[in-house]
Amino acid sequence: MSAPISHRAAALSAHSYDDFPCEAGHLDMRGDNSPPLTAEFARPIALPTLAAAGYGDIRGELRLRTVLGELFGVCPDQVMVTGGGSEALWLAMACVSDYSGFIRVPRPGFPGFEQLARLLGLRVLPYGPGAVPGRGRIPVVVCTPHNPTGIVTAPDAAGAGAGWVIWDLSHMSTAGHDLAEFTAGFGSGDIAVFSLSKLLRLPGARVGCLVVRDPELLAALTRAKTHTSMSTSCLAQGLALRVLQDPGVRHELIMRAKVFADHRAQLLEAVAAASKLRAVAAVDGTHLYLETTDGGNGWERLAGCGVIGIPGTVFNGSAREVRLCIAQPQEVIDAAAARVAAL
Repeated sequence: MSAPISHRAAALSAHSYDDFPCEAGHLDMRGDNSPPLTAEFARPIALPTLAAAGYGDIRGELRLRTVLGELFGVCPDQVMVTGGGSEALWLAMACVSDYSGFIRVPRPGFPGFEQLARLLGLRVLPYGPGAVPGRGRIPVVVCTPHNPTGIVTAPDAAGAGAGWVIWDLSHMSTAGHDLAEFTAGFGSGDIAVFSLSKLLRLPGARVGCLVVRDPELLAALTRAKTHTSMSTSCLAQGLALRVLQDPGVRHELIMRAKVFADHRAQLLEAVAAASKLRAVAAVDGTHLYLETTDGGNGWERLAGCGVIGIPGTVFNGSAREVRLCIAQPQEVIDAAAARVAAL
């Protein structure tokens, strides 16, 4: 008999979309089903073979960090490129907290917040999204726009003073939002976590970043990254850089933000018309968070009318709740609105 695995690993849970199957005739609203950015396919992506033949800079390629620095209003040396937003989040948590310490995370929230915290040996103190604890001795994770509710939190919500705040901005588009304005008020205790994979609709490329003003923290993050991914894929960074630099990308992102705003309004109106559903009043992001008003199982109720989302329990919420992703083709939104309004 083999030795037991660690209690941290044994306690982990993970879900995939396949855990909540979408059958023929059902509307798949589990995740982002919007088409890839057209810029990605507008011309062949020919990256040099040497880009994959060795490790790159641990902090990320300078050209990409320069472009990201411009987006966030910081210098390239304050940016670290990571293997997706999840690595950025893991590194941030690992470097601002000690084993068996506490960390505050939103609940409901992205399940990785609590699972990664526990894998690091941290004790989780949940809080309701929109009610951010003030900064202090215990690090705080803030997700804005919040996944799954779509609530937006202002940078000053955590207040002044000492203490680490990890801002997960992975669902914030650069269209309609000025990332540089958002981070302008950041102090040395603020850390931005961002996912280029989500922004650029390149989830398979797994590119994210950290924005950090504290030089000592940045040095610690760099040391820690040498023991995880060492360096983010140069091929993925090259792809992200080319898409970011494409002149048509910003226009397309602006148009998508407008389309998603219309989708959000359409579905919120449908929920308001339903007799046994209500929604958190999302104002941004790509998600709506619904719940039944009579205590019934939210996922089962929507699945019963052919609308497939993700159960609220995945986000450490209740069985009454369900998350729908609004990043869908218009015909899916139209059909979903009609089915939801009839509930």
